[in-house]
Amino acid sequence: MRKASILDSPEWLAVTAEEAKTDAYVSMVDVTIHVPRILERTDKLSRAGGTPEDFEKIIMDSNLLATRGYEWLAEFEKNGPNYAMVNARTYDDTLGLANDLTFDTVFDFNSFATSATYLGYWMSMLILQSNTFGLIRKFHNPEPRQLYMLDQELSGYANCICRGVPFSRRPEAGYTGRFGTLTPLVVARKYFEAKKATKEIAWCEKAYYGTKVDGLYTPPIPMRSGQKWTEFVQNSERYI
Repeated sequence: MRKASILDSPEWLAVTAEEAKTDAYVSMVDVTIHVPRILERTDKLSRAGGTPEDFEKIIMDSNLLATRGYEWLAEFEKNGPNYAMVNARTYDDTLGLANDLTFDTVFDFNSFATSATYLGYWMSMLILQSNTFGLIRKFHNPEPRQLYMLDQELSGYANCICRGVPFSRRPEAGYTGRFGTLTPLVVARKYFEAKKATKEIAWCEKAYYGTKVDGLYTPPIPMRSGQKWTEFVQNSERYI
């Protein structure tokens, strides 16, 4: 949602501050919960015809938030990544991707909680930095090298989401684990759509429909349909 949440208020963050010291997921959310407010500010300024100086403030705040995200990841991985790389065929039978090696290696996380934490981080950073990328292109006239570096960062988040999905699609992950990968997948697919990366788009769709959560939805919910999805695309595609 491109709307600020009450969960980013100082009062609420004070409630979670103590738990955030020991719970990586809580500390991650306490950082990424600020992303929706950045998006809302961007949309409001776009509709109101804000000045370049107004948008520059959003870019600065976005960069500060991204730095907090980088610092969170450095702390989370202070003893090294919390996953190993394994062959895609380790998990792909559960997704119907046995013959699709677009992502030939995937993540084997230390735990389901670790998987959920990483996916939430990568998804949030992809959304935040896509928005920032669009603003920088519009107001900074960046050099090709800077554009390349920004795009590499976005690609990294989208690729990591896809490499992280198979772990939580295993039957033992349960309904929550499998269902929790759907939103990150949709966000990654949106990025690949903007890039016209057809192989990656097809992979995301196969993985999405490969989710088996009996009784959760019948028939399966389309990956993109309906007014709410149309509004999301219209609001976000300007900044990706």
